[in-house]
Amino acid sequence: MNNYAKVRVWNFDLPPYPREGVFHLDLSPDCQVNRLLRFEAGRLARIHQLDVIPDRQTLSRFQRNLRKKLWQKFGCTYDPQLPLKVREFGTIHQTDFSVTKLIYQSRPGIFVTALLYVPSGKGPFPAVIQMHGHNPEGKFGVNPQSASLALVKSGYVCLTVDAFGTYERANHCYTRERHGGFLGASLFNIGETLMGAQIVDNMRGVDLLQSLPFVKKEKIGATGASGGGNQTMWLSAMDTRIAAAMPVVSVGSFESYVYGVNCVCELLPDGLTFTSEAGILALTAPRPLRIANALYDCNHDFSVSEMLKTYHPVERIYWNLGVPEKISFHVADRVHGMSDRQRESMLGFFAFALKDSGNGNPLPEPDYELFPEETLHLFSRPSERAENSVRSIPEHCRETGIRLRKAYLSRKTIHAPSAAEELKKLLRLPPLSSGKLHRYAEVDGTIRAALETGTHLIPFLIRPGRAADKFRIVLHPEGKAMLDTHTLDSAAKDGATLILPDLFGTGETAQANHTICLHHQLFRQLLWTGRSLIGEWTFDLLALINMLRRDCKAEEISVSGIREAGFAALCANVFTDKLDRVDTDQSPGSLLFDYRGTPDLVSASPFEKFLPGGIYSPALCIPDFLKWGDVSLIAALGHAPVRFQDMRSFEGRPLTDEETQSLEKEIRAVRKKLVGNTSPGKGKTK
Repeated sequence: MNNYAKVRVWNFDLPPYPREGVFHLDLSPDCQVNRLLRFEAGRLARIHQLDVIPDRQTLSRFQRNLRKKLWQKFGCTYDPQLPLKVREFGTIHQTDFSVTKLIYQSRPGIFVTALLYVPSGKGPFPAVIQMHGHNPEGKFGVNPQSASLALVKSGYVCLTVDAFGTYERANHCYTRERHGGFLGASLFNIGETLMGAQIVDNMRGVDLLQSLPFVKKEKIGATGASGGGNQTMWLSAMDTRIAAAMPVVSVGSFESYVYGVNCVCELLPDGLTFTSEAGILALTAPRPLRIANALYDCNHDFSVSEMLKTYHPVERIYWNLGVPEKISFHVADRVHGMSDRQRESMLGFFAFALKDSGNGNPLPEPDYELFPEETLHLFSRPSERAENSVRSIPEHCRETGIRLRKAYLSRKTIHAPSAAEELKKLLRLPPLSSGKLHRYAEVDGTIRAALETGTHLIPFLIRPGRAADKFRIVLHPEGKAMLDTHTLDSAAKDGATLILPDLFGTGETAQANHTICLHHQLFRQLLWTGRSLIGEWTFDLLALINMLRRDCKAEEISVSGIREAGFAALCANVFTDKLDRVDTDQSPGSLLFDYRGTPDLVSASPFEKFLPGGIYSPALCIPDFLKWGDVSLIAALGHAPVRFQDMRSFEGRPLTDEETQSLEKEIRAVRKKLVGNTSPGKGKTK
């Protein structure tokens, strides 16, 4: 066998999934990692179920405490005193309504693109803020337009907003750039979340509606489908000015989010460790709430059965408060989306909740014609986005990241033990267990083995070398089978015995399935359950190092890691003194998003591994990382010497010689600032 890294540890293949051979968005139940995370999600969901809330006083206390916790997790701040700085880009006048194209300020320097639909007449009118789903055209899509037109022609002011990073707010304006995946996850490194950014954007949209003289300030509703339905749930949970909410095809259970497919805009870090989706919906009580789902939704997360798990505990609150008529659910015999049936239900619900008319039953849609997209554009050319200070996600990550790095590098001293402990918390590093080694039959001179950690198995190969007590662990972020013969030959040239593992969720522990980008699902699943992918990889590496010292009597251990796996090796070097050297290849020199080196952020399909020109997955997106420090601090804290090779920027661009020298200088400067008990290694680039 030419490439022994392709030897399998397990003697079986996972069964194909889905077995029905149809498009399916669930993850395989046969994969050990998926089984582990499903069990953990179920355990946490039961611990943090929505408890019985018997009265308004108990509800008020519950809501106050949970909202406080949520704002800490969002990482974004809502400031009602910040000027809206509304700018208009023209108005389209029709016989019975008008559409104004505008932007407004959400946070300092961050503007939201929106369309304001206003009925003809004096008013004041009830209003609805609408958030679109994951249609790439944002607010111009067929479903968002249809809902906006149905509402305005039924006598509602409708503000339809673009989500952060979408279409007119994309880095490449008017392209199908997706705000999720690696792009949206990059906000975690600057201490923010895409979810939190959207909540603040939408609360500021409510500020805008309340500032309009023709809007009834106490009669503002919220709706949206899919990702927009998720935003509807969160907006109504956090903003009590929302008088009625109808999330569409978005409510399931947080437990189901762990084994389904969702965007990072729907990801609440550590969410399952302190609440449930029923808990979030309870923040809307006792205001009118209708949950709308689709009978034929392809995503099990939003199935009727998952929705009802969440609905019934919330319904009990409304019963206990004596207002059962204010909560309802609607199931449309349609597929996922803001379909005609959902819009009819929406019109009936808002008539009941905002106009005190009817009984909430569906109402027929008025006649309307969709506008050609170009008619609704705010900008005459894509470059006007930046010219009008409509900041994209990469721009925001870079500007905020530069400020955070400046604060980090300006510190006079850094207490090493405290920094290491803080890093452990950021990585959500699990406590180490002793581990048990299992050996299997050899294949062509390669030993097959697995390490039992107490929660999962780490399959790995042992390729014996000339030096019996010298070991080198070689890591690839997509599993050992991705290691090429050149890498293996280079790692073995000094006679070391090679250890080739499949880190958590890679190689033989992974299940190929529908995804948004490489490791997107694992990244999401783990953060929901209070863990992180880099933390799991660091754990696996530390467990392997301990095993080699204990069971293999290793005298010398080095680690060679490629890309994200090299970053994990740097992290492990902080938490153990049992390593003799760490080598990284194509690993990032900083987690600052240097978007200037990326010519295009539009993927060919939603299922590409990386952004164009990129080489990294969301594994490198760690909540609050740049608030803590950067790669240079990890390197400075490490015990063993580090050799960097082919260093890259966060988006995968090779560093220039000047940038590489600057990184070396930065590591040396940071190391000199360390105080306390530490044994810093010496970083060296190549």
